[in-house]
Amino acid sequence: MRRLHLRLYLAIVATLLVFLMCSIIVWHHAATPLTAVPAVETATNLGARMLDAHAGAGGSAAEILAALAWQLHADVELFTAAPVRSSLQAGYPFPFTDQQRAESGWHVSGGPVYSASVSDGRMLMVHPRQRLMLHGLHVALMLGGIAALLALLTYPITRSITARLGRLKQGVQQFGAGDLAARVAVEGRDEVAALATSFNESARRVEQLVRANQQLLANCSHELRTPLARMRLAVERRADAGEPADAELKRNIAELDVLIGELLLTSRLEAAKRPERIETVDLLALAAEEAAHFDREVTGSATTVVGDPVLLRRLIRNLVENARVHAGGANDIRVTRTAQGAQLVVEDSGPGVAPEDRERIFDPFYRRQGGSQSNGAGLGLSIVRQIARLHGGDVAYAPRAGGGSCFIVTIPP
Repeated sequence: MRRLHLRLYLAIVATLLVFLMCSIIVWHHAATPLTAVPAVETATNLGARMLDAHAGAGGSAAEILAALAWQLHADVELFTAAPVRSSLQAGYPFPFTDQQRAESGWHVSGGPVYSASVSDGRMLMVHPRQRLMLHGLHVALMLGGIAALLALLTYPITRSITARLGRLKQGVQQFGAGDLAARVAVEGRDEVAALATSFNESARRVEQLVRANQQLLANCSHELRTPLARMRLAVERRADAGEPADAELKRNIAELDVLIGELLLTSRLEAAKRPERIETVDLLALAAEEAAHFDREVTGSATTVVGDPVLLRRLIRNLVENARVHAGGANDIRVTRTAQGAQLVVEDSGPGVAPEDRERIFDPFYRRQGGSQSNGAGLGLSIVRQIARLHGGDVAYAPRAGGGSCFIVTIPP
């Protein structure tokens, strides 16, 4: 971060210096020193009045010219009305020799020439030697002071920006080292703060995914041990008693196969961004086919949705199976059309779900308190939510009037 901090600071200081130099150059070549004009004109007129006051006193006039040349740092000369030059000349010092001055007729190059008339007809001429004079130096000092002040003020600004980036870098390094709970402080409301907010949100999502995968693996190992243990016991019982255990082995193998299929489907749904197959599906007809396997009827109106018919069929099957396992079967299955899209409702008259469990029942491997350990692995409702969200919809639980549960699935058209 130190290199970035120095680069930002040096870039700002260099910009200020370039601006200062360009301002001085433009002022020198294009601007008339307007702030100095009144001062020079005033001094010239004042010199003419003083010459009037000391008319005829050559020494006094020479002193006035010398003082005026000294104060204005200029070429000063007093002309007669002829225009024959008088012998009174002054400079600080004069840039020309007498011969050069006689040949040029006191011609000067560059810059303005100021004049004032004396009462006896003589003309006082003043030519400042420097274009910037004293006021230009003041402007340069002022711009230099502003540049220095801005350079001092920009240092803490650039330092604060890079310091926040440094803290953000430390947070990213901690997260990359395996500290999934690492977060960075959000300071300010600028782009750096937005970057910190985005990092914290991404870190939170990654942490949730990693925790979910860890829990999934832990639950998988537990769930897979159960049918394997029963298979081992069946084989040992068969070996000890000489009785066939084919039926028990087949049942456990079938249960293990279903569990592995659900795990694979869960992993595939987590990785999918959209359904693999996109078709127009009559949700009422699809629900009626699945409900027939459980000896249940479906009511409602014909409603079509766009999605994967295999996944939608699995969604309906899991809901009806959940009602059969936990409530003895579904009391009402209906399909309707709402403003949000197609709606599938499955109701049962079972014991219902406690308020604190109504959101957790859609988590993988979650079992309600007091539930039987033989009632599946706890992936049925989780798969229902994954399929619904993959199609752009969702599933929600609501208590049924009169007791029981009501699962509502909404799928956009």
